[in-house]
Amino acid sequence: MNDDIADKPRRITKSLRYCLTSKGQAMVEFTIVFILLIIVAWIPADFGLAFYTSQIAQNAAREGARIAASDPTLAAGTSTCNMPACYSFGNIFNETAARLPAALLTGASITVQYPAPGTASTCNQRVLVRVQGQYNFFFYRILRLLGASVPDTVTIDRLTEMRWEHQSGCVGGGTP
Repeated sequence: MNDDIADKPRRITKSLRYCLTSKGQAMVEFTIVFILLIIVAWIPADFGLAFYTSQIAQNAAREGARIAASDPTLAAGTSTCNMPACYSFGNIFNETAARLPAALLTGASITVQYPAPGTASTCNQRVLVRVQGQYNFFFYRILRLLGASVPDTVTIDRLTEMRWEHQSGCVGGGTP
């Protein structure tokens, strides 16, 4: 009977040893590695999304300049609108704003300038359309949490110039 009493601690120790395996350690290690893997995978995706957003802004500026260049009623001067007011501001602004990703390019502004700076006074006048906005890198938020000094946003600024098509006195694409 004494052997049964002496054997009890060994059985309890074996049961505790079974409960104290490294299964929990593997879960913690997996969680840490998985979070780091997600962060490392997100960095190129975030930069790719910023590049995509800048390309969309460039295409919107190009389309706005195309519409402005073909508008016979375009008045001389500089006009600017800020999103989301651009949707009801006029044809050039409306069409340009419709091509911008409002969620990715926050605080966007559209500027139309006619004639563009440095163009001739009578022939080959040019129209300039500028799209400018802020992009928020998700990666920068993580760096700020870790104590790094990084900007809140990055400015994306795209512009396009095109020749205004309705110029009087310019026959055959005259020179300046």
